[in-house]
Amino acid sequence: MAEGTYKRMFQRWEILRGWIPGILFAVIAVAIEILYLEYMLARGLADETFSVSLGIASLPLSIALFLSLGNAIVLLVLWMSVFESTAYVMAGPDRRVRRLLYPLRMIRAAALVLAPFTLVLFAPYIIESGWFISIVSGVSNSNASLQQTAAGFYTWAFGVAMTDASVKFVASQLSAALASTVVAGLQIWRVKGTRNLMLLLRRRKK
Repeated sequence: MAEGTYKRMFQRWEILRGWIPGILFAVIAVAIEILYLEYMLARGLADETFSVSLGIASLPLSIALFLSLGNAIVLLVLWMSVFESTAYVMAGPDRRVRRLLYPLRMIRAAALVLAPFTLVLFAPYIIESGWFISIVSGVSNSNASLQQTAAGFYTWAFGVAMTDASVKFVASQLSAALASTVVAGLQIWRVKGTRNLMLLLRRRKK
């Protein structure tokens, strides 16, 4: 359904290259997932594979890669949904104005979806990194009241660092997808609420 809506939208937009933004977003989402997968493999993630027989050939498939690509599809659907909800808001009938607004709203929708996803995906590894712990240590040393909080942070960061890589991989993927879904849902809900309020005000004026 989202794919059909996306296609109809660009038909109304009257641009033959309407699928290019979707392809670019998909490439960015896949690149983020591949970067994260390679990062986790370097940190000891055991990537389990299974083979699918295709006649005389056998195709090896990665479970971790499947999860990563599945999240990339989720991001694409969320981006399409957010863009659909905001594309026509106060765009007006002028075709030139719409052609200026749509790319900007595509970029904004992409930022709303990708920013929370990337932040949550890499947050545990940023927090347990040496430079981040050094910053926390410097702040706590300069303020005695924060030393107990810093000690609790060190304990938590050590626990995160010692968690099995496969558990962290799955937990980070699910948490990141959930964060993007919540942000996208709030944006769609806000736009629909504003639209309904405007319709109500128009009816009262009549």
